[in-house]
Amino acid sequence: MKCRFLMVLLAGVLSVTGVGGCSSLGVRPWERDQLAQRKMQLEPAPLDAYLDEHIFFSKEAASGGSGVGGGGCGCN
Repeated sequence: MKCRFLMVLLAGVLSVTGVGGCSSLGVRPWERDQLAQRKMQLEPAPLDAYLDEHIFFSKEAASGGSGVGGGGCGCN
């Protein structure tokens, strides 16, 4: 009985600690300048990403939703 009580107490303490650990997530105002840098964007080089996507879909002979039409020759 004592072991069960300790297990319930331990589970309660761990759950409170787990919930409390997520309370400080977020971006502080003074940290936003770091996240706004170009190298932190999802696509830091949009032109390179466009060209890579164009080459990939040209070789696959399909259009992948990027608005690029054409076949596998890569001439579009």
